[in-house]
Amino acid sequence: MNASKWFDRKFNFSFGTDEYTALYQRLQHGPDILASVLIDMSDHVLAYQPAGKWSIKEHIGHLSILEPLWRTRMHDIVEKKPILTPTDLDNKATTEAGFNNYAITDLFQQFVEERRKTLSLLGSIDIQEHQHTSLHPRLQQPMRLIDIIYFTVEHDDHHTNVIQELIKTLK
Repeated sequence: MNASKWFDRKFNFSFGTDEYTALYQRLQHGPDILASVLIDMSDHVLAYQPAGKWSIKEHIGHLSILEPLWRTRMHDIVEKKPILTPTDLDNKATTEAGFNNYAITDLFQQFVEERRKTLSLLGSIDIQEHQHTSLHPRLQQPMRLIDIIYFTVEHDDHHTNVIQELIKTLK
């Protein structure tokens, strides 16, 4: 697959909070975009693990698992914590979850529900009031709330692109 590795990505957070509406809409439409990619996929395709890498179901489960992390990091910034809550860089929760044993509708619905919680949280926060930064532990880069939103939508796009590449290899 040609999709670049997520951990190799570098991020430029030099944009302003005027990007909030566009980023919020990307966050809001992430599940819809993913759903459009998954139309009419057989369970065989959805559970296929190329060379031991994640299946489509595992990518979707992974998105659900990480959604609470995004909310926690948003709270970290609002609470002015110096360092954002770290994640498990080995993605143990994803690899051990057994997502290939779940129905795609259940996995997708879980992602939709988790994303709704994130959108609800953002609806309760005035982004202009929270310009504090907290250090991202892996990137060693300060991040604002708007940066967390950008990071999240880019993470969505990354996994959607990997899924699309996987589908191409199976056709």
